[in-house]
Amino acid sequence: MTKGISSNKGLTLIEVLVTIVISSIGLMGLLSLQMHSLRATQDSGSRSQAIWLFNDIVNRIRANEGASASYIQPANCALRPTVCSNYNSGLAVGVAAVQCTPVQMAQWDVYEVSCGAPREIGVNGNNVTRLPGAQLTIACANGAVCNNGDPLTITLNWRAKVDGRQLAGGVRRANDNLLTSTDTMTP
Repeated sequence: MTKGISSNKGLTLIEVLVTIVISSIGLMGLLSLQMHSLRATQDSGSRSQAIWLFNDIVNRIRANEGASASYIQPANCALRPTVCSNYNSGLAVGVAAVQCTPVQMAQWDVYEVSCGAPREIGVNGNNVTRLPGAQLTIACANGAVCNNGDPLTITLNWRAKVDGRQLAGGVRRANDNLLTSTDTMTP
C-alpha cells in the first residue's frame, strides 16, 4: 500500500514572516499603550502634587492673615529671604528659624512654596520640584491695590507630560500641555 504525498509538511517561510509582522505590530501597539499609560500616571501624580502645593500656600496665607497683602510678590529663587522655619539642609542637623515679622514670614512662605526648601547638597524635598514648569502667582482679587484681609487670587501653572494634541495627531502648540489651577480665597 502506498501512502499519498502530504501537501502540508509544515509552515512555509512566508507564513512565518507574516506571523512575525502581525505579532510585531501588536507588540508595538501594546508598547505605545504602556508608554501613554505611564505618562498619564505621572500626570496624575503631578496633579496630586499641585493640589497639595495649592492647599499649602492657602493654609499659610490663612495662618498669617495679618500680612496677607505681603504674599503678592513673585518668588526670587536665587535670593533666599530670612529663614522663618526649621528645615534640614542635608549637611547639618537642622537650620534653625529666626524670630520673623509677619511680612518676613510671608516672604519665606512664598519662597519655600515656590522654590522649595533650600538644600545645600542638591536634594529637592518640596513638591514644587516635582512639578514640571511650576509657577505660582498670587494677586489681589479686587484690583491693583490690596490690603491685609482682602481676597487673593492664587494661580498655579505647570506642564503635563501627556500632550492631548499630539496624541490626537495634531500639531503641537506652545501651551497645549499647560495646566492651571486658580482659586480666589479670603484670608
